[in-house]
Amino acid sequence: MDSKGPRISRRGVIVAGAALPLALSHAGRALGDSQRVESEAGPQSEPPAQTKPSAVLSITDETMAPLGVDTPVTVVNGQLPGPELRFREGERFQVLVENRLSEPTTVHWHGMIVPNYMDGVPELTQYPIGPGQSVYYEYPLLQSGTYWYHSHYGLQEQTGLSGPLIIEARNEPHSYDREAVVFLSDWLNQSPYKMIPQFRGEIPETAAAKPPTSGAYPFPGEKPFNIDVNYPGYLLNGKSEKDPWTLEARKGERIRFRLINGSTATFFRVALEGHELELIAADGQPVEPVRGQNIVIGTAERYDFLVTLKESGSFTLHAAALGSTRQAVGVVHTRDVPARASRKSPDFNGRAIGSADYASLRSPYPTTLPKGSVKTFDIELGGVMDKYLWSLNGQYYPELFSPDGKAEPLWIEYGDRVRVRMTNSTMMYHPMHLHGHFFRLLRRPGDWDDTMAPMKDTAIVGPGEKVDFEFTADNPGHWFFHCHNLYHLASGMAREFRYRA
Repeated sequence: MDSKGPRISRRGVIVAGAALPLALSHAGRALGDSQRVESEAGPQSEPPAQTKPSAVLSITDETMAPLGVDTPVTVVNGQLPGPELRFREGERFQVLVENRLSEPTTVHWHGMIVPNYMDGVPELTQYPIGPGQSVYYEYPLLQSGTYWYHSHYGLQEQTGLSGPLIIEARNEPHSYDREAVVFLSDWLNQSPYKMIPQFRGEIPETAAAKPPTSGAYPFPGEKPFNIDVNYPGYLLNGKSEKDPWTLEARKGERIRFRLINGSTATFFRVALEGHELELIAADGQPVEPVRGQNIVIGTAERYDFLVTLKESGSFTLHAAALGSTRQAVGVVHTRDVPARASRKSPDFNGRAIGSADYASLRSPYPTTLPKGSVKTFDIELGGVMDKYLWSLNGQYYPELFSPDGKAEPLWIEYGDRVRVRMTNSTMMYHPMHLHGHFFRLLRRPGDWDDTMAPMKDTAIVGPGEKVDFEFTADNPGHWFFHCHNLYHLASGMAREFRYRA
């Protein structure tokens, strides 16, 4: 998605409806100083009088064939992925969401610091948006960076309800000639609701439930990467490998890529043929520039990187799915050379950065929290594979495929300095995401200078690994904390951070 295209803005008929908040706090936090995101009222079904929304997201059921097989999809404004939402820091977020489905839905603004009742988690921060209903979201934008939006209802994210969300910085520290959004997703040619019953042996397995036996792309260092779903294909900006997305640029042009892993259960290793990548942001937050030949990006993460086209030509943008034999591709080419995607397997020689090397990510400014007592939560990432249930500290959140689960809230108070110590006792990689806050990503052991620890909202915890993060509790409400592998979440891998009144 080249940012030179028009940003979405539609004036349309507003469908009246009702969406009542369950948690009515309205303080938010942006990175840096503690800042408040104030909203004058709770969620409404339509904009106030004389107010026109910047964008209208109309959610519908359609049939599409991104991999050549007609498949039911849940899409926004008829697009896959959904339309890019683009704002500038300091503007007001004004978006109307219309549900034209036959079932409820919600939309979560991933990585955004929002009033709690606008966070989009059904039955936690709001009631689901019912069929024929709408909800209007409005709040000031006190942050910038690369984010995305997606459904948090059922498995709608897997069927297409997601899209990019970009907040341009008021004072951009980097210079470049153009930018392009790269939105990665995984794709099933069948109903995702049939996958977990297959994992549990309740119905016959399809090819999607059988991981490849050889030739799969490993995690850097030749580490094996276990997967749940063996997807038949992957999409880059909604385009398949057979019909790749293309970007025309000029020799010598400096391009900012906003890379978004909008998949439901896939990690990608990304490289632009013949070019070095300069990583400048992680999860929307700035980092000191770090150079490498490829980037590993976990589910729900975002990385911004700069590339200077060294010469005329056609260069393949590879996004290999770890644990799979398949990839998504795009093509960056100069005007004098036709776009041609390489049919060769990607060459991942050279330094891997991003989620392959969290130690190289450093904030450009100190991120240390105020001194004081620390409230610590030790959390084991666990699961029972034969039952396909995933847990945090042995507790299962009541979700679609764990309806009898019971998970106690993780209680915190305003002003707490909170440390979360995660230990992964499973053989899977888990992308752990915290709503409503950015956190300082820490390493173990603690004998290192963490003054410039990077700020993120999603942290990858590999098999047997231990990862810590900490944050200041300054955004009251009920905030979801969960694995962003959608199938792990749907099987119970979540908890709730809840502020005491």
